[in-house]
Amino acid sequence: MSGRVRWGIIGCGDVVERKSGPAFQRADRSELTAVMRRSADLAEAFATKHGVAHWTTDADELINRPDVDAVYIASPPATHLDYALRVCAAGKPCLVEKPIGRSSVECGEMTEAFAIRDVPLFVSYYRRFLPKFLKVKEILGSGQLGPIVAVHYRCSGPGKTKPWKFNPRLSGGGIFYDIGGHVLDLLDFWFGPLDLIGGEAANFSRTHDTEDSVSLVFQTRQRVIGTASWNFLATKGGDLMEIEGRDGKIQLSCNNYQSPCTLERYEQDDGSDSILSRQKVKNTARRIAGKAKKTRLRTVTERFEFSSIPYQHEPLVGSVVAAILDGAACPAAGESGLQTSKLIDGVLSDYYGGRQDAFWERPHTWQSAGALALRHEDSRHFQLTPEQVAFYEEHGYVGPFTCESDALERLTVPKHGRADFHLSDPTALEVFSDPSIVDRVKQVLHSDGALLFKSRPWIKQPHSTVAAPWHQDVGQSNGGYLPDGQPVPSVTVWFALDGANRSNGAVKILPGTHTELFGDWHDSINTGIEESGALAAFDLDRAPILEAKAGEFYLMHSWLLHASGPNASDKRRAGINIRYVAPGHDVDPMYHYVRVG
Repeated sequence: MSGRVRWGIIGCGDVVERKSGPAFQRADRSELTAVMRRSADLAEAFATKHGVAHWTTDADELINRPDVDAVYIASPPATHLDYALRVCAAGKPCLVEKPIGRSSVECGEMTEAFAIRDVPLFVSYYRRFLPKFLKVKEILGSGQLGPIVAVHYRCSGPGKTKPWKFNPRLSGGGIFYDIGGHVLDLLDFWFGPLDLIGGEAANFSRTHDTEDSVSLVFQTRQRVIGTASWNFLATKGGDLMEIEGRDGKIQLSCNNYQSPCTLERYEQDDGSDSILSRQKVKNTARRIAGKAKKTRLRTVTERFEFSSIPYQHEPLVGSVVAAILDGAACPAAGESGLQTSKLIDGVLSDYYGGRQDAFWERPHTWQSAGALALRHEDSRHFQLTPEQVAFYEEHGYVGPFTCESDALERLTVPKHGRADFHLSDPTALEVFSDPSIVDRVKQVLHSDGALLFKSRPWIKQPHSTVAAPWHQDVGQSNGGYLPDGQPVPSVTVWFALDGANRSNGAVKILPGTHTELFGDWHDSINTGIEESGALAAFDLDRAPILEAKAGEFYLMHSWLLHASGPNASDKRRAGINIRYVAPGHDVDPMYHYVRVG
């Protein structure tokens, strides 16, 4: 390296755009040479926007470029180990986005490989390098607080994040696994490695199977007992770290690097009219060791403000560059990431039934609300006959069937259709998870389980002219694509909330059309298939109508050509389009997948 580190980035999504990407161009003795993303359009757009000379869709091409000295991996955690080992094999330093892998096992394999080859490995717990958290370390080191006696952290909030971060196959865990490491890494930075005394994780939401409530107790090297808790089901957010000493305490937010940090110090009050004595005073009595008299104390409060940093990773990148070029010590070495990963695994181990294997392959063993409900499911089973399965395979649909859910009478029909109905209405999720639906869905999926990923009410008011053209539900925003480029096959449950018939715009179908794809389906499911002439061989006027009573439903292969006409009747016609895929097909980033069977 000629006095500079030339970086390549694998994965240039949202985090890289907002926090880290430009930092590689702004840091001293650093430049960004190439970026890689699986989508050529997105990779080119990022390179153009940020003035990066080269872009590619091939990770190996980027890793082995002679003008790339080091690689930053910012793809989902499921890919970190594979990409990092390739970087290691090329003998190049590597900075891996947190979490460094899906478990401490993957982290350990990664750190061991780099250690054997004597190649630097770093993890992007960037908060260690920000002024606010360095100020806390400075205060702790100054002794102003006296001996530290307790550490408490509490985080709460609604826990919203991207759907794929609820999928341990991709992310390694839930929201705690994604963001909790930042706080644990800061505690490690301030106090040294922590010893886990005990921890528990739980799940209370049926919309995901990952942990949403976590608590732990730890001990520092100085034998200080600390607690930390995260609750991602709270309506109102909270984020507070308190570090208490004999002579004062620090209070701060750990998730907001710009918010103030407050230091309170307890001092003897000598009665002088100084600036300090005019601060907020607590007249507290305590005995001084070896003396019988009482001493008045006052609380002196200092507030430290911090400025915004355009790209929070810049100080981290500067430290990593100094470590690569000068051999300087870097607090973000891979071993520190491994320590945090082991601590997290210790907290989550019981919840996931162990984390030393591919635990993401066995969600039925987790302690999630969904898994527990399935283990205690009642004895009701709803099976299609062999003849019904054969009919579905040949024609692409079967039904109608009656929904047997007790919750159906509590289901409120929304005034307007909205996507992901099951995520906003717990009763809807209960209905769509009922065995009378899911058992049959699993049969036509040829799977032991099912993932609910989409539900959308369709309401046609009396005399509505709204109609849906002929289309197939395939591709992006409809389940996504398999590695071979083919769309993911899914099952649609067309559920009648009101009676559906020809006069009020019930769904009509072209049986047998689920075995091929029509029109330019890559662009849009509503591309003018009929206008293109692709349906010329079909008598569209005689297409069967899926008539149903309220509370009945059909199973329909999502590739089956279907449409619906206007509601010419005097009554409302409401139904719900519910979509399911088999486990392992949860690949469309547009959706949050919920395991229902």
